[in-house]
Amino acid sequence: MARPKSPAPDTRTRILAAASAEFGVHGFAATTVDRIARRARVNKAMIYYHFPNKRALYTCILRDVFAPITERVRAAMSEDAPPARKLDSLIDALVRSIDASTHFLPIFLREIADGGAHLGPEELGLIAGVFATVRGVIVEGAEQHIFQPVHPALAHITIIAPLLMFRAAAPIRARIKAVRNVDIPEADSDTLVTHLQMVAQRMLAREESVKVRSRGSRVQSPGSPESRESRESKESKESKESRESRESRESKVQSRAFSVESRESSKVKRNL
Repeated sequence: MARPKSPAPDTRTRILAAASAEFGVHGFAATTVDRIARRARVNKAMIYYHFPNKRALYTCILRDVFAPITERVRAAMSEDAPPARKLDSLIDALVRSIDASTHFLPIFLREIADGGAHLGPEELGLIAGVFATVRGVIVEGAEQHIFQPVHPALAHITIIAPLLMFRAAAPIRARIKAVRNVDIPEADSDTLVTHLQMVAQRMLAREESVKVRSRGSRVQSPGSPESRESRESKESKESKESRESRESRESKVQSRAFSVESRESSKVKRNL
């Protein structure tokens, strides 16, 4: 097959954009080179000029969507900071890099549905690198007795999954609003970052620590001495209030009985 001698400078960019959109909508197996060519407004020969086959094109796109995320996460971890601050920076980097990518979410969700069948060793390494970074921060915090020990994979999913699902469900929320007139609020990047940071910090907080909520109330661990004293004080107070209430009721009954007896005595005296 003859290759074009002088492709337009933006041809490769158009091919990558068109292929990313097609792979995101249809997945690797259902996407054809013909479909990509039509969307990119080029002929198939131009696609094969830049890429030897569909698999090579897909691999290039996977690296393009995964690499910026891992690079941003790595940059966030380069600072010398306590584990809690590193965790906040990690979450900030994940949210903003994923929100900045047009094609990461649909392609990644397609790969999850396909069991990662089309991910090569390099792409799997990029994904593993993000997990290793999350695990490293959690382990560091646990060793310094700042975080409680947790299952690293479950902690990773607790941080990542809400972001992916919330963004992926945006079209469904829009349909619910249009069809059922129920407005499920959206959230910008700042709101998502703040929420996920709060969830992660609370998940990892050590149980014996006393946490202070935003409204200023103290939240105590059920097994802490302060909590036991609080329960005992409460039980003592309730017992005292119950005893006083019982004595008050008995006093009222005795008072009523005395009143009835007095009236009966008065009647007897009048009859005499």
